[in-house]
Amino acid sequence: MHLRADGVKIFYLIADYAPQSWGNGMIYEHVRILRAAGYDACALHHQAPFRPDWLEIDIPIRYLDEESFKPTAADIVVVPEVLAASEIVQRFPWRRIVFVQGTFLIVRGLQTHSDYAELGYEEAMAVLPHVARVIERHFGVASHVVPPFVAPYFFEPAEAARERRILFATKEGYRAAGIPDEGIALRLLEKEVRRRPGWSLMPLEGYSHREVAALMRASMFLVNVHSHEAFNTTVPEAMAAGCVAICYEAGGGRDFLRPGENAIVFPNQHVFELVERVCQLIDDGDKASDLLDRIRKGGRATAASFSPDHTAKALIGFFSRKLQLAHR
Repeated sequence: MHLRADGVKIFYLIADYAPQSWGNGMIYEHVRILRAAGYDACALHHQAPFRPDWLEIDIPIRYLDEESFKPTAADIVVVPEVLAASEIVQRFPWRRIVFVQGTFLIVRGLQTHSDYAELGYEEAMAVLPHVARVIERHFGVASHVVPPFVAPYFFEPAEAARERRILFATKEGYRAAGIPDEGIALRLLEKEVRRRPGWSLMPLEGYSHREVAALMRASMFLVNVHSHEAFNTTVPEAMAAGCVAICYEAGGGRDFLRPGENAIVFPNQHVFELVERVCQLIDDGDKASDLLDRIRKGGRATAASFSPDHTAKALIGFFSRKLQLAHR
């Protein structure tokens, strides 16, 4: 690998967060893409020797508690929106880019500050068009869309007939915030599935990313009742795997969800109606096959539009322009 000779380092700051998160996975993937293109990029964790154990990664990781860590004013730090106002970011003279993967964490990440410009950020990268519009309208910097991608192993062919199984997406942050939809949906579905012999319900907890992909390729449905999301990762992952997603519109869904064509979609908080639709689909059996086949076909096409090539083109284009401007 031959790195650029300009000496600029790109650090992707990331929380020492152990649970599975493809949002964090995309940060590692950005580093991998940039290094393959010749940029001196690395992930920047807080305390050694943290590494995620759910994702296979082969990229350099630096740590803020290293005595030798001394970035320069020419270096760039890319900061997730939730850490935008961190004291760590202000501690060094580096150039600042914010990477926004969801609009609902922007205000919390800013803390008492009004916008990103106030904190010295030059620009933003956003995962979807509606996120970029929010940043430019309300938070003080220009925004460049760098779309995420679905990991390629979700597209692998199913190894056997699908099991009569419902996967259930979970996220601790919703429970911690007191948002009740997960608990309501899970309790109701547990009861309904018990009434239907041959069906099972499986929360997606404790699995590696590849294991989740294998489960999706072998399951009928994914239920996701997360309301404050942009990409809402398990939904496009299920699309890629041919597992029909039954989900909320979730804010970010406006950019890629097509109800009845690539997913079965409900307005946020319509949890009871969503559960009733799951039950109807189970009970309809073969009568729902045409609908489900159409959704699988549309979902796979949607997921395929979120490709590593699209991510790489947008990401490399952003940094190429950024560094060219810096050297004029």
